[in-house]
Amino acid sequence: MTTQIETTLPGGERAELPANASAGQGAAEETAAGAAGRAHSLSREAARRLASACFWITMALCLALMAFKTAARFDLTTLWDDAYMFQRYAHNIIAGHGISWNPQGPPAYGLTSLAFLVAAVPFHVLSGGNTSLAAMLQSFVYGPVLLVLLALLVLRAAGDGKVARLCCFALVAFCVARSTLTDHFVSGMDTSFGLCFLTAYLLLALRLLGDARVAGGVALGAFGGLAFSVRPELTAFAVLVPLALIALERDHARRRFGLAALATTAGVLALHLAIAKLYFGSPVPLPFYAKSTNLYGAGILRAYRGRPTIDLFDWLDFFWPLFAVIALDILAGLGARQAAAGAPAGERQRTGPRAWWAASSAFDKGVLAATLLCLAYSWLFVVPIMGFSQRFYYAPLPGLIYIACRSAARLVRTLTDSLGQPAPAPLPMAGVAALAVVWLHLSAPLATAGKDLAGAAAGNRLGHFNIVKHGSTSGPQKYWFAIDRVSTLPDDVVIATTEVGMLGAMNLGKTIIDMAGLNDRRFALEPFSADRFFEAYKPDLIYMPHPHYEKMIADLEAHPEMSRYVAYSKKKLGTSQFGIAVRRDSPHFERLQQIVKEKTSSRK
Repeated sequence: MTTQIETTLPGGERAELPANASAGQGAAEETAAGAAGRAHSLSREAARRLASACFWITMALCLALMAFKTAARFDLTTLWDDAYMFQRYAHNIIAGHGISWNPQGPPAYGLTSLAFLVAAVPFHVLSGGNTSLAAMLQSFVYGPVLLVLLALLVLRAAGDGKVARLCCFALVAFCVARSTLTDHFVSGMDTSFGLCFLTAYLLLALRLLGDARVAGGVALGAFGGLAFSVRPELTAFAVLVPLALIALERDHARRRFGLAALATTAGVLALHLAIAKLYFGSPVPLPFYAKSTNLYGAGILRAYRGRPTIDLFDWLDFFWPLFAVIALDILAGLGARQAAAGAPAGERQRTGPRAWWAASSAFDKGVLAATLLCLAYSWLFVVPIMGFSQRFYYAPLPGLIYIACRSAARLVRTLTDSLGQPAPAPLPMAGVAALAVVWLHLSAPLATAGKDLAGAAAGNRLGHFNIVKHGSTSGPQKYWFAIDRVSTLPDDVVIATTEVGMLGAMNLGKTIIDMAGLNDRRFALEPFSADRFFEAYKPDLIYMPHPHYEKMIADLEAHPEMSRYVAYSKKKLGTSQFGIAVRRDSPHFERLQQIVKEKTSSRK
């Protein structure tokens, strides 16, 4: 039998050599083993460095894609019509007319986001009354702010693990960069502002929940109570998050924190509703009646039939990886395994959703519930008027990102713990491979965005904010007949229309009757009636309703008062959507007739 000699190799490993082996042979094998260990360590370090470099390349590509898409649309032609409504209200506030749609009109709760109006007023002042530039700035400035806040939220949700943080950042950046989120940076609308608010709310809640003091709960509730004035649907977070703490939290201090937050939120919300009712005559925004009730009849519902589902699937096409991570965490129950060692024996065998429920905090459950509720509400109950770029589905995005990062962090920790420390070299290489797939999916959108930006620059379609000049171009002219010429008429001209945004911004001193009811309580609280319309108003010019408002058009055309108007069809005028009607006894009749004659004759 051969005798074995035990020896120690570099790194503390033990090895056995035959008894008849020479000292030189043992030393040689020790040197070889040490070299192999060092080579393995260097290989692992090189893999980590490569993965880190690939991560930063990924982040750079995502930021470049978002920057290109935003820059290519930095022009007044990308502003949505409703964005100008905020600037008309801002103008009236500065002029001393209060929160009113018309200069001499009553207060109107025509804006879904009163808080965004507060933010819009300074931009109206800073731009010198340039409504298109102010409308662009009021959404654009919140884009970078949102990205910073989301980065802070990802850091908080991912925890202290470096690998988990990198995975979460890559996941979120990929989804956001591919999405239409940047469209809302340059739309002039309140979408990015609302997202900033919700992200700040979640960050504040996480910060104050650490101490779980009653005073902190009151502070969170006061801030959360403002959610209704930012975006009414965000109130779901301000209510469900503290409610989950009350119902599901085991810690007594955290339950009291949730109770204080919920009570304060309810108080602030009740105060808001009461003041709105007293000042505006409606406790909720007038657009609520239009988009959440059957205010306009079957025509508008038919026009938007299936649109909420199409928009939802388009939105899910961007953010399905976030849902996939959450679903994997819930179904596999991997998040609970970290706590299994300290859990009661009867709970250690929990798997799937039960395990996720046991491992997730009450706060996380409240955020998830509010996120799903907001998505369901937008899908099932909202008529997506002016819902471009999936606008209504973006409201709960910060909540979705937070929950997805929490799930991703648990999955990463479980994976690394199961593989042991240090992580095997193939793991960073697997990350590199995943990032390479991300690059592949980013390449086409990045090329398209770069081409769009170059084309916009070459075509001189960037940075123009002259609304008067824009009103003379074919786009607005095809929509509102002779909008540039009509805007030069005296301010005593009364105009009625359903498409009020740009028209209202170009005619700040004129009375603009909103037949759609978004800014007029007469037509918001109950369906449009031609009787009530002509009883209250005698407009000099009517831009006939958009074709989607079938019932409104029929009611107007059948009314006897229309015999006092000269009507021109969209075919005669050369417009794309609607014609006009001019009142015969209007002091501006001859001038309006002249505009029609000149514009129609120039088409021949």
